Amino acid sequence: MKYCIYLLICICCICILISGCNRLWAEETSIKKDSEKERLEISFKFHRGGIASSQYAIWIEDEAGRLVRTLYATSFTVKGGYGYREDAIPVWVAKAKPKTMSYSEVDAVTGATPQNGSLVYVWDGTDENGNTVPVGKYRFFVEGTLYWKSRVIYFGELTWGGNDQLRIPVKKHLFNQSETNKNMITELRANYLTK
Repeated sequence: MKYCIYLLICICCICILISGCNRLWAEETSIKKDSEKERLEISFKFHRGGIASSQYAIWIEDEAGRLVRTLYATSFTVKGGYGYREDAIPVWVAKAKPKTMSYSEVDAVTGATPQNGSLVYVWDGTDENGNTVPVGKYRFFVEGTLYWKSRVIYFGELTWGGNDQLRIPVKKHLFNQSETNKNMITELRANYLTK
């Protein structure tokens, strides 16, 4: 009887071990496959400012200027800050209309303002509903409220379904330029990768 219990325990342990190895292999394979997928990577250095600053949003538009997907927007603005701080990422607010967003839509795009450091955001070629976008030209935008009415917008264009585009040219437009918190977003880069 003791031998049967010992054998049963050993078999269970082996099954758990094999299951864990298979799951780990599947996760590693999934990560590898995900990293080989077509994607747009937007990276920049972020430095938080003080009061009335540090709000930003990242989004994708189609060639006609329609919002395709918001990759990220700071929680303060999305969750109502736009109502009493009209200078908080106003271009994104006008496009995305956060007032009409459901809780799940807000939850999908927002997060707390990050700490200082290097940030990377990835677009996988899907729209707000998770559908794959058609091949074509798209624009990405990064809008930041630097300090009160002082803002910056970075933008660039890519061809989804095209060839790798390392170092997509990025343009920058400043509004109501101020020295305060002018380095909130720096070293912004965008790469479109097919593998």
